[in-house]
Amino acid sequence: MSAHSIRDPGRAARLLDALRRALLPADLMAAHGRDMHEAFCDLHAEAVASARPLARWNLFERELRSLLATAVRTRHTTRTLSRSPNFPQKQAPDMFDNLLQDLRYALRSLRKNPVFTVVAVLTLGVGIGANTAVFSVVNGVLLRPLPYEEPDQLAVLWTNFGEDLPQNWVSGPEYLDLREHNTAFEEIAVLSTDSGALTGDGDPEQVSVATVSGGFFEMLRVRPQMGRLLAPTDDIDGGAAVVVVADGFWRRRLGSDPDAVGSKLVLDGEPFTVIGVLEPDFAIHHPNISNPAGLDIWAPLQPTYHTSYASLGRGSHFLLGFGRMRAGVDVAQAQADLDAVATKMADLYPNSYVFDGWGLTAYSLHDDLVEGSRGGLAMLLGAVGFVLLIACVNVANLQLTRAVIRGREMALRTALGAGRRRLLQQLLTESLVLAGLGAVVGICLAFWMVRALLLVAPAGLPRVDAAGLDASVLLFAAALTLVTAILFGAAPGLFASRARLADSLKDGNRTSAAAAGGRARGALVVAEVALALVLLVGAGLMLRSFSELLRTDPDYDTESLLTMRVALPQSQYEEESAAVLWDQLLERIRAFPEVVEAGATSALPLSGYGGSGTTFAEESSGVELSPNAPFPFIEADRRWVTPTFFAASGMRLLRGRLFSQADSSDAAPVAVVDNEFARRFWGEQDPLGQRVTIKFSADEETGSMIPVWSEVVGVVQHARQRGIDRVGREQLYLPALQTPRFAMHLVVRTSGDPAAVTAAVRRELSALDVSLPISDLQTMQERVARSVAGPRFQSILLGAFGAAALLLAAIGFYGVIAFSVGQRTNEIGVRMALGADSGSVPSLVLRQAMLLVAIGLGLGLLAAFGLTRLLTDLLYSVSPSDPLTYAVVAALLSAVALFASWVPAARATRVQPVAALRDE
Repeated sequence: MSAHSIRDPGRAARLLDALRRALLPADLMAAHGRDMHEAFCDLHAEAVASARPLARWNLFERELRSLLATAVRTRHTTRTLSRSPNFPQKQAPDMFDNLLQDLRYALRSLRKNPVFTVVAVLTLGVGIGANTAVFSVVNGVLLRPLPYEEPDQLAVLWTNFGEDLPQNWVSGPEYLDLREHNTAFEEIAVLSTDSGALTGDGDPEQVSVATVSGGFFEMLRVRPQMGRLLAPTDDIDGGAAVVVVADGFWRRRLGSDPDAVGSKLVLDGEPFTVIGVLEPDFAIHHPNISNPAGLDIWAPLQPTYHTSYASLGRGSHFLLGFGRMRAGVDVAQAQADLDAVATKMADLYPNSYVFDGWGLTAYSLHDDLVEGSRGGLAMLLGAVGFVLLIACVNVANLQLTRAVIRGREMALRTALGAGRRRLLQQLLTESLVLAGLGAVVGICLAFWMVRALLLVAPAGLPRVDAAGLDASVLLFAAALTLVTAILFGAAPGLFASRARLADSLKDGNRTSAAAAGGRARGALVVAEVALALVLLVGAGLMLRSFSELLRTDPDYDTESLLTMRVALPQSQYEEESAAVLWDQLLERIRAFPEVVEAGATSALPLSGYGGSGTTFAEESSGVELSPNAPFPFIEADRRWVTPTFFAASGMRLLRGRLFSQADSSDAAPVAVVDNEFARRFWGEQDPLGQRVTIKFSADEETGSMIPVWSEVVGVVQHARQRGIDRVGREQLYLPALQTPRFAMHLVVRTSGDPAAVTAAVRRELSALDVSLPISDLQTMQERVARSVAGPRFQSILLGAFGAAALLLAAIGFYGVIAFSVGQRTNEIGVRMALGADSGSVPSLVLRQAMLLVAIGLGLGLLAAFGLTRLLTDLLYSVSPSDPLTYAVVAALLSAVALFASWVPAARATRVQPVAALRDE
């Protein structure tokens, strides 16, 4: 009520009479009510006669204070008497009635403060929405069970060849050994992925093909959409050529034909009969399969390869192993069983397992699938949690500010009979309503945030397409809302509920209440600065790491380089005809005026294709000789390349020479190694002239194995094959002219846009063989971008969270300092009236603000120094304690805080001393 609203004794007297009847006992009103009314009217008449504008208001205020003080005293007396058993008891309101009353009051209170409500709801909405969105990804990738029956019983099986190759695939004979000797698995199956040329109706197309053992689908317990799935009777040497197709392939290539079962497909020149169509949601999840739903055709392994598992080489590891553990068997028991199987295999085939540390390993399929993603997602969930904490601190500061302003309201509620517990209940109800509104906004934001996350998520993130706002995510959001309400509502509620009637009604004590609230707000600002600094340091480290990653030289040129894969069907080509086709195709491509050079390799860097194997050296000064091995050996990457590949890819020759057309099948075997290979085998010795081998031939007389040596003629710089962020295995290059390959990656370097020659390359390939399709068509820069998608994803999100934290911290800091300046208006006016210049007032405000910043920075730096150790495995070429990052973040946060403080400090200089003293 304003001073001008009390203009006559009748209006003010009626209001006071109503308050007396509500607050004072009836017997007291009967005895003294009329006297109090007449005394007020007399004083009011004197105030009007004084002609002072505030006299009537001061009179009304004093009378109101006296009334409330009397009400408190009489309430205390009533409480004392109520403890007597003879005192009549008043029935307490029902809890549900109290809750409804609190909800109605909370909604009215928030509606009366629209600016506060909107700011708080949006702040909480951003925090809750970001946490919900990130949790939806974490839930889809890490927490949700795999979409199979009894997924906990599924395991992935690896062979272990020691330190160089702790996880290797399974060979055909090893698959048979596993089936025969294990006792822990009810079913073991294998899978191999490849591609094939689909011809016949429509344009030729390179499709992805999975060849599996006959019990594969039975192990996963999946059902067909149409027809039937592969069975063990289909996977026999010389069996019928049958396939099962994926739902996507059936819709895209077969036009959703309901009669597709029984139709024919021509794959690599051979006819296959379609026997079934998989369910639309079927996908095969395995850590080595980057696109679980991208496999088009499923075929039985032995009929497809025209071979048997027993006839495949024991050292030819190309099969992914799966197993379903028996009921009651866990991974530890399965591992113990595999250890016994590995020992038996080593006894049966000692020449095949000469590696120290040879063994078989079982992992939970789910755990092995998500192991590489767990650290990064946990980091993102922690980072977005920091954003929510900062949002809670901001809203808590707003609540504390309201608590100071609402001091009289709390005192009046106390006078009306509300205890501290009742006040705290009311304030927490307001916090819950505020958090609930924030949750509604947050869930709406999370819907769009999830879509944005899916757009920037790396392709290698497993099961990221399962992210969404399902029941478990909404339950998480509800729990988060409750925790949030407690976090930002508890401290302001406790502060406001401590308000005492007498203190709150004294003008002089308003300053002390503001001071107490100011200390609490200052502590929250310190916490906000510390939290923001920790998050910004983490974001800065990730951004620096990503920057270092982008600057890493992969040791091959990536600009103006077009790459693609072409596979020749072995049913139509032999080694000699394959060599002729590659030579003719490259010659035609090099004839294009915009082409600088063209070459081919069996496995291109960053393509996902590759191969490695045991590589022996005749002599070595670096690799120790295993007791069971005839020569020193390592596990090295193998690449068969054309003579022009090195020039086309931009790989650097360090010593010796590269391959030439003279290194044909009639010439002596030669090899080129990378510098890592040379260092590990020969150290400081000259690698040129040394001999290496990857194959042995049997001596016809003695039956012993004789190595087929290749002379090292050159050394090239190590090329980063599997990722820009790491040095891979040692690399061995062999001439494709001496051992032609049926599938090659073409590398075409151009003088302009590499994509411009795509049509011409397709035309020349069709001219040589119209049935050959092109697949995996990308520029080299696109491959590099794909390889760093994971670090980019983490850096983008952490950078966004850091920016949000910085903005929230700036807003919160500004709000606290602005409120502090507002509370100290009278003090500032007195200082200026006493002669303080315009520069001393801002410096006073800034000193107070920067003291809080300094404390927050100190605590934040200590916390960041400890917490960033968790990022060690995610950083590249950057230390978790990188001083530059810490210094830049501290300076940035200080500058933002200084600016946020300077605005209200500058406003303080515009305070008019006369107006401030008049208000005082």
